[in-house]
Amino acid sequence: MDEQQLIILIVAGIMLGIVFVYFKSKYGKISSPLRKPDRDFPYQWRSILEQKVEFYKKLNREERKLFEYKVHVFLLNVRIVGIQTQVSHDDQVLIAASAIIPIFRFKQWHYSGLREVHLHPDKFPIPNSDHMAHGLVGWGEMHGKVMLSRKALHHGFEDHTDGKNVGIHEFLHLLDKGDGEVDGVLETLMKENDIEPWLYLIKTKMDEINLGDSDIREYGGVNEAEFLAVVGEYFFEKPDAMKTEHPALYNALDSFFNPPKELIEQYKYTSKYDPCPCGSGKKYDDCCLKNSESY
Repeated sequence: MDEQQLIILIVAGIMLGIVFVYFKSKYGKISSPLRKPDRDFPYQWRSILEQKVEFYKKLNREERKLFEYKVHVFLLNVRIVGIQTQVSHDDQVLIAASAIIPIFRFKQWHYSGLREVHLHPDKFPIPNSDHMAHGLVGWGEMHGKVMLSRKALHHGFEDHTDGKNVGIHEFLHLLDKGDGEVDGVLETLMKENDIEPWLYLIKTKMDEINLGDSDIREYGGVNEAEFLAVVGEYFFEKPDAMKTEHPALYNALDSFFNPPKELIEQYKYTSKYDPCPCGSGKKYDDCCLKNSESY
């Protein structure tokens, strides 16, 4: 091989490496280390949580500190972008709270593929559609992004009695997407023997919704993914009401979002080469670690 051929091969290798890194980064396959707080949680943010986030207000002192830490980490690692609007501290904290509420009990979970949240003043057009939305999880070119309406976001935290919170709703979709499919089944969080009973419960409750025999809002009857997001809003906003009206559904969701300590502990790994706890047979690094970066 002469010198010219060697130079060509080196240049080609460099170009292929650049292209590889670009596409891996673009589609969320490369995860840089999480940024961690190097200062105290801002008192202004704490005041917003105390005034507007019921979930936070019900936590004890130790749990509040953990919630604040998770909110802080989220805001250090996810960019909040205002679309034709300015992003306020209230906006930032409520978006982060929406993200943390569903995953609060999971020490090892981070939305590793999420890069940005786009905040619109109000309803916004769904890409390649004539419809408008209050919230949306991105796909295709919008992969790695969540879109929210500020008006709907704030309303979700102002009214704690309607069982609706668009921020929590969209982050539940993102959590659902963590196993590769948005299908109403949280395979990375559920035990395998819980999946079939959960699917049966989904069908039963969706039938009740579509027959008009349920207080769960109608949108939950559209499909399994929307059912999970709708009942998840209900669970986090009105747990006592759900426990009374839908005890089986409450117990199922409680087991997913408030798992026993031993289930949480199994996600504590010192090596990315350990077998993945989900039972896939893959190494932890090649499986759930992609969606489970430690806070």
